[in-house]
Amino acid sequence: MDVSETHNFSNAMGIVTGNCCAYQFAATFESDADFDEKLRFRGGKHFSMGSWQVVSLNCPRAAYLARGDDDLLFEYLRGLMDTAVDIFKVKREWMNQVISNRRMPFATQRPKDPQTGERGTVAVDLEGLVYTIGVVGVNEMVQFHTGSQMHQSKEAWKLAVRAMTEMEIYAKDLSRRHGMTIALARTPAETVVQRFAVSDLLSEEFRDCAKRVVKGDLDTAMKRIQTTRDLPVYYTNGTHVPPSLDVSIYERAKLEHIFFPIVDGGNIFHIFLGESSPDPEGLMDFAMNLAKTTQIGYFAFTRDMTVCLSCFCVSPGLLEDCPRCGSDHLEHLSRVTGYLQSVSGWNEAKKQELKDRNRYSDLG
Repeated sequence: MDVSETHNFSNAMGIVTGNCCAYQFAATFESDADFDEKLRFRGGKHFSMGSWQVVSLNCPRAAYLARGDDDLLFEYLRGLMDTAVDIFKVKREWMNQVISNRRMPFATQRPKDPQTGERGTVAVDLEGLVYTIGVVGVNEMVQFHTGSQMHQSKEAWKLAVRAMTEMEIYAKDLSRRHGMTIALARTPAETVVQRFAVSDLLSEEFRDCAKRVVKGDLDTAMKRIQTTRDLPVYYTNGTHVPPSLDVSIYERAKLEHIFFPIVDGGNIFHIFLGESSPDPEGLMDFAMNLAKTTQIGYFAFTRDMTVCLSCFCVSPGLLEDCPRCGSDHLEHLSRVTGYLQSVSGWNEAKKQELKDRNRYSDLG
């Protein structure tokens, strides 16, 4: 819906949304009595969405501790969520002190109505911000617990769905009990997928367990683990299936789409494209098919690129030499979580994941 003279927009369902790399914040006419005023900045009113803090859970470790017992698995997951709430309370107390001492002038300013000059509410509705619990390694959690990854057995996939549902229900319970809005999300995990995996490999208690399920180059990691923590191993992000999984894009969507309604704090579905030039109409048809036939609410097409730093030629794919001038002075670009970035700045785990990704040339 086009809304003249504003910078906001709403979709066909009348929902204003904001997304970052995976998280989602939304407002509707039903949920917000001032929706229309905020949409048009009347009286200085405006949407204010965001998260105070994200605490990520090492889901595989809960499985290592549970040792195949379903009840214990859910108990350990709830225990991790309880710890997250304790951290949120510390953050809230600290931020209350910052605000009371007027140390957040930008966030606490009161924007003016562009027409009347009247000042509205504070720029950021601090009381309305959510606290986000992010999940990491759900695939490895069920792999250790059942012996199969999510794509390998119905039992493993169902356990992942049940675990996420139990966690979502518990997040709502925690919200009521502690007076804070807690959202469950897929952690962006630029670093934490590596950090959790390396931490478990370093632990005498969890090392043998982690070796059975971590993804990446385990042999290289174990050879270098005494000299560096930047190792090419990782847990699968959020509720995703492994990036290397060699299945059709539709099968991948079938496995992952069920989690989107459960993970109310945000999720993303990645479509990594091959080197050939994708057909724009084919991409549009595929996108419309995803939107109409799955529960996926947020997805990204990614095409790797090589930029020559000698002649500035941009080429598809991850090349070793520039096709124009032959230079090896190159920069590779690809997506990490929700953003396109220079691969040279990635840690070894994300570089390994880049190598592992299954790319799709045919979306038909």
